[in-house]
Amino acid sequence: MNASSISEKEAEEWLSYFPRLFDLYQRSEKKNPKNYFNFEELFPIAFLGSGAYADIEKVLARLDSAAWEKLRKKALSYVTANDPLRSYQQLFSTLNEARGYVFLADQGYERIEFIEPRPHKTDKPESPDLVARKSDSTAILEVKTINESDDCLKPSAPWRHGAVMVPPSLSEKFEDKIDSTIQKARSQLNSYPLRTDRKIVLLVSHFDHGQKTGEHLYLELERFIASRNMKDGIGVYHQAML
Repeated sequence: MNASSISEKEAEEWLSYFPRLFDLYQRSEKKNPKNYFNFEELFPIAFLGSGAYADIEKVLARLDSAAWEKLRKKALSYVTANDPLRSYQQLFSTLNEARGYVFLADQGYERIEFIEPRPHKTDKPESPDLVARKSDSTAILEVKTINESDDCLKPSAPWRHGAVMVPPSLSEKFEDKIDSTIQKARSQLNSYPLRTDRKIVLLVSHFDHGQKTGEHLYLELERFIASRNMKDGIGVYHQAML
């Protein structure tokens, strides 16, 4: 069975439990063998009810119709982009931009829009993801997903063979990765041509396997990112994916 042959009952379950993921699937290249949704185990509700799918659907549900249309259009190209090492991370990194919309909504912003990306053939930084307005404020926001390292994803990674070790502290390499990610986001925010009074970076982070059980690492990460908050007037916030 593949995504193009799901039954009417399965389609109804998808639409009932995960309407926006189903909408994305419906508009994708269903017959493409690289389509993310072409995996049999994705369709039974027992699997789709898992935390990861329920979590992203809950976030996507917060978007208004115009915002969802823009994000869906951007995400569609990644539904069939299966990277040999990173699989479909780009798809979920794109969907994570919805977390920025929710962050702004929870901050009291009412007019929240995704910004049209600049054409790739330009020497200017990429545009930030979102702009939002309320009576006394205009904010722009860039969402950055920090995924697992290349070493963690290799077939030879120790965790794949039962050798899981929790490090005593964040590695310098991981901290450098966070700093470089913030710097790229800062460049995008500062390139925005219109007046704003708030510039925000929202980091969505995934630890390498083996670090997920280290609660002390989450606390250390929060402190590290807090130390970067409001440098150059840019707010840096964080959501850790457990």
